[in-house]
Amino acid sequence: MDMNTTNAVVLVQGTAANHKYISDELLAVVSVVIKSALYDGISGFGVVTNAICLKVFWTMGFKDTINVSFFAITFADMGCLLSLLWMGICYNPLFADSDIPMDSRSVQYLTGGWPKFYFTRVSGMITAYVTFERCLCTTIPLKVKVVLTPERVATIHVLLYVIIALSIVPIYVSTRLSWRWYPSRNASLVSLKFISNKETINIITNSLNALLYNVSFVFVVVCTAILILKLNASRKWKEHSTRKVDSQESSKESRATRRVMFIAILYIVCNLPGSLVSLAMTAFPEFNAGESQQNLFFFVAAFMHCVEAINASSNIFIYLKTGSKFVKIFMQTFRCRPKK
Repeated sequence: MDMNTTNAVVLVQGTAANHKYISDELLAVVSVVIKSALYDGISGFGVVTNAICLKVFWTMGFKDTINVSFFAITFADMGCLLSLLWMGICYNPLFADSDIPMDSRSVQYLTGGWPKFYFTRVSGMITAYVTFERCLCTTIPLKVKVVLTPERVATIHVLLYVIIALSIVPIYVSTRLSWRWYPSRNASLVSLKFISNKETINIITNSLNALLYNVSFVFVVVCTAILILKLNASRKWKEHSTRKVDSQESSKESRATRRVMFIAILYIVCNLPGSLVSLAMTAFPEFNAGESQQNLFFFVAAFMHCVEAINASSNIFIYLKTGSKFVKIFMQTFRCRPKK
């Protein structure tokens, strides 16, 4: 089962846990402190920053393909953060233990956990695409501008959204929301219900999504390394070249490349734990929900969600630092006084 699964799954299917590295008591504390407080704190901040970015990019327009890609990434990040915000609410004892007619810790598996997984993977795939496009721009810029028009780039991003959505459809086929009796609450609550062949469906779905995740991650790493080498080579060439170049156009392309590079580096740093965990889940089957080391799995996943949320919340600072037009529109939109 994927790293986005939660303690709620255990409530549904049950498990035997032996030789726990993380005790039930510690996991309960983590659920309150991290899942209730940090989830909502980080995601709440990120929703605001991404709303600002969406507004600015919309105002800037989509004549440049890079703006189309940044808007698509920001939209995915917003979906990721809204999903995590809902997960935090579902884990909050004041909400979960209230008189609501549902087991929120269980229901969030379908309504929060998997939507977050979806938007996080979309953001990763688009980041992989934009780093690849920027690599092409540094090698064959004229051909890229002719072939990759804003309309075609937008179509590519829509296809990425659709393809990744199709990859998680089996999860929603194998899982239902239905009424279940809870003796401790003396009431019937909306909870999860799994169909009989869920194990097979989960294996196929998780394997496919792990493949997509790690392929996009490796792709970002490789393309980022190429961008760094290209930037260094370009800088050295300018230092030793006596040829006159269009400084304005060159500076614009250089800023765009640096912007993509910084976004890619932030993505790599914040998603490296997720990549390692997905490999650990493959190598050690007991490190998963419903297995003997589920507590350790949930403990690690809680921190992973926070790191991924930091990634989704922080791109605005890169845009403000490296995008002069972004800063200008930001200042005009929110009536900020530019620094003198």
